[in-house]
Order: sequence, then C-alpha cells, then structure tokens
Amino acid sequence: MSNSMHRSGFTLIEVLVSVAILAVVATGLFQISTNSKNNFAFLVQKAQFDRLSSIPIMHNDPKYHHSEKDLYEYLRDAYDIREDAIRKTLKKRKVLYTQEEYATFSPFAEEKERESGDEEESMQQSVMDMTLLFDKITISDKEHATYVYKLQKQ
Repeated sequence: MSNSMHRSGFTLIEVLVSVAILAVVATGLFQISTNSKNNFAFLVQKAQFDRLSSIPIMHNDPKYHHSEKDLYEYLRDAYDIREDAIRKTLKKRKVLYTQEEYATFSPFAEEKERESGDEEESMQQSVMDMTLLFDKITISDKEHATYVYKLQKQ
C-alpha cells in the first residue's frame, strides 16, 4: 500500500463543511437567544402595564368612562400621595378608559313559571327573573391594552 491511501487528517472540504454547519447552528442559537430576550422584555412591560391598569379598574367611576387620564387623577382624591417620584410616575402614564355593554344574559328566561302568592315560589320567581349584564372595560395606552369583563346582576 502506498502512503497516499492512508489519511491522517481532514481534507480542506471536510473542514469547510464542518465550519459551515457550526456557523448555521451558532446563528440559530443566537436567533433563539435574541427572541427569548425580546419576549421576556415584552412580558415584563405587559405585566407592569397590567398592574398599573388595575388602578382605573379599582376606581370604577362613571366620570372616568371614555376618557384619557393619567393614573394620578384616579388616585388623587382617594389617597394623599406625597412621594414626588411616585406622583411623577403616575402622571406620566396616561390611559384611555372605555366601558361598554358587552352582553345581556337571562339564564332562566325560558323556565319562568306562573306567579303565585306563595312566598317560596315568589322567591323562586325573583331568582328566575334574574338578568346578568356583562360590561367590557378596556384600559389602553399607546402600546398596550388590557380587557376586563364586569358582571352585574340586574
């Protein structure tokens, strides 16, 4: 056998192919890492917005409906906020509050029975006359929006 038949190393083509494969894998891993960081940053911003949007939801006052106000306006009557940093943060965050009727539901509408003088049947009749109102509350700013559904018994 001649020495040309026995190889002791890799050819240039084999090295280039392996480098190309490693480059593709590294690019894919870098892309996954970048997407993970972007997704995490988005989720952090969304969680912060959802926490702050609970302020207008807790202060469900008709005077705020269909209006854009900063978060400080929702709290200033109920709380004495003396910390300047908190007050500035709340004043920077303007949100649009909208509340609209979403649906009406009468679960026992088909099961209404005749009216009676009996107290138990009268109570049962008042339960059967129950109507549920669903309102959709939307809190939004320029980048985010969150929705809450409010249920009321009529």
